[in-house]
Amino acid sequence: MRKIHLMIALAALGPFAWVIAHVGLSTMVAQLKAMRIALPIVMALSVLRLFLQSTTWSASLKGENVAVNTTKLIGVRLASQSMGYLTVLGPVISEPMKIKLLGTSSVPTITATCLDTGVYWFTSALGAISGIVCLPLIAAHGATYHWTPVILALAFAVFAITRRKPILAGVVRALGRRAPSWLARAEQCETSIRTYRLEQPALVSRMFWIGVACQLLVASEVVVVLWSLHLPIHLSAVMTIEAVTRALKLVSGWVPARVGFDEGGAVSAFAVVGFSPMLGLDLALTRRVRDLLWALMGILWLVWNTRRLSHRHAITRRHPSNVSGRGI
Repeated sequence: MRKIHLMIALAALGPFAWVIAHVGLSTMVAQLKAMRIALPIVMALSVLRLFLQSTTWSASLKGENVAVNTTKLIGVRLASQSMGYLTVLGPVISEPMKIKLLGTSSVPTITATCLDTGVYWFTSALGAISGIVCLPLIAAHGATYHWTPVILALAFAVFAITRRKPILAGVVRALGRRAPSWLARAEQCETSIRTYRLEQPALVSRMFWIGVACQLLVASEVVVVLWSLHLPIHLSAVMTIEAVTRALKLVSGWVPARVGFDEGGAVSAFAVVGFSPMLGLDLALTRRVRDLLWALMGILWLVWNTRRLSHRHAITRRHPSNVSGRGI
């Protein structure tokens, strides 16, 4: 398993280099110079959001009697997100990878991690809906109906997450013996998550409000970029820009580093709110530089953690009595 983690980390360097080459190193250097004030602030906001996300994950794990220190959770999150960001698999690889890298009991870890992810994406969907609702306040007449399917899809997501009864249970019962094994496992996971929410409402409420704080930090990145570009800052414009870019981010998760989609989404968002579309590239490139820095740190953490575990395993084999009782 340790060799596999090392191979994954080394393989991720290929897509990382491809993204740098595709975007253009000179373009990124120029962006760093142009956004030398905004980028550090955006990074600081991202660090705070990363800490809050790891805090909710830790709380969710503790609710399942799984104790993992926050530093490791941050490293695991960065490593898994870097794989999801740089590959075509996106969340399909990042979520299971988080569970594998923790190395804890699988069933409670899966339940707690899925709950943490679900609460975060629930707050993210609420933020997207809030931004899209702001469209009639700023968009051109007759243009807002194009966003009706998106609003309906996000509203359905909110309904699916908040309802008390499981959704997949009815599907599994309807299929009977023809239900695939992966669907049955997904149904069990959904049931565990919804039971968890009913048994520990205070914890889930706390996770929800921390998730809301995270969404405000994400929206604050738009505020910082608008401020650095000396553009007027209006709540409706900020929420709309964030909603449009987030919607395209969701549908482009299969594209490595979302190359092209992040830029196109930011340009479209700036055009919708009446700003110069080309200024949207400043937001997209600022966030891309941030994401690439986090991806690099995630890869480095994965390599370091793999080497550390290999070293500890070697010591354990040579001197088993000296390391008995220690946890990894």
